[in-house]
Amino acid sequence: MRLKRLGLIASILLLLPLYGCWDRRELNDRLFELGSGVDLIEDGKILMVGQFMIPAKSGDTGSGEKQSYFIETGTGKNAFDGLFDMQLKLSRRITRAHRHNIYIGEKMAMSGISNFLDSVTRDPDSRIRSDIWVVKGGTALEFMQMTFPLEKMPAIALSKSRQIIGKKIGNSVLEILIAENVEGNGPTLPTVEVFYDRKLRKKTFHVYGRAILNRKQQLAGYYDAMESAYRLWVIGETKRIPITVQMANGQGTFSVEVQRATCQIRTEAKDGQVNINVELKGGAIVQESNTSWDLRQTNRLQTYEAELNRHVEAAVSSIIQKAQKEFKVDVFLFGRTLSRQHPEQWTALNTRWEQAFSGAKVSVHSHVKIKQIGLQGPPPNHEEP
Repeated sequence: MRLKRLGLIASILLLLPLYGCWDRRELNDRLFELGSGVDLIEDGKILMVGQFMIPAKSGDTGSGEKQSYFIETGTGKNAFDGLFDMQLKLSRRITRAHRHNIYIGEKMAMSGISNFLDSVTRDPDSRIRSDIWVVKGGTALEFMQMTFPLEKMPAIALSKSRQIIGKKIGNSVLEILIAENVEGNGPTLPTVEVFYDRKLRKKTFHVYGRAILNRKQQLAGYYDAMESAYRLWVIGETKRIPITVQMANGQGTFSVEVQRATCQIRTEAKDGQVNINVELKGGAIVQESNTSWDLRQTNRLQTYEAELNRHVEAAVSSIIQKAQKEFKVDVFLFGRTLSRQHPEQWTALNTRWEQAFSGAKVSVHSHVKIKQIGLQGPPPNHEEP
């Protein structure tokens, strides 16, 4: 009998962890926010935007149904004040544990996002792995009001887009906080641009590239998609990159995909002068050739390689100079590399790295080899050498 009682008590104790809602917050009292936005408006006030899932519509299917989400806003002196104003308009408590993306309007990004990030990190209900995006030339509200035909929740569309184009989901709140503590590093954020497509006669959007932030977390400028891809090559965060080359002699263009892309950086600091050497390597596959050359001929293939490497060196040198002279922000982790290769010299340069980086001498060398030219023989417009 005693064993039966002990067994009953043990069974009850095992069942206790299975009970939910200890805080008495039922699911039907919560409102799930899958996307957030923040804009700087008149009088320096903050406009908070939320995209919320409508529970009754989230599981429905069919093409003739209403949208499964709605948008609400709140205005305040800061982010918390704006969220409080938004909550007053809703009958359920906002829950951000499932938030995918945070969108920041350009004007807000220019003024700085440090205060907004402070409000995010202090909120225990906030998801710190939410991706942060800058809306180039527009507002977060403008972007979040757009519809997207392929996703029931437009807030998650950009996350999937970045996966498709080969970039892992990144630059979350957590990663921005980590980047703040990396020596000689300038943070960047993915960028979306809203524009009017004249051919389709409607507003649409695309992933533009990267937004560059200075050490005060203020917008310093942008890299477009191709510039962003070259940057990823330099910092070692991509293994493949598509490149289209215009022949120097005006005889056409050709496109390749560089695979197994690697980069080696060597630094040197002497008498306050910093020298940086960037070595790029990879194997290229010809995807399209719009010239009259037969690439089965060794001399033609060698010319293609020379043109490709010339193009890469010029493109990478250009984006580095843009960071040095226009942004004045090290977005290539050169400072971190210098601190590891020459810790003694870094001690003297650490406090004035932005100035040292802007005046650094950077040399770029590309050693990409064309590995495959495809099954196509000579092109239809082939001309004998």
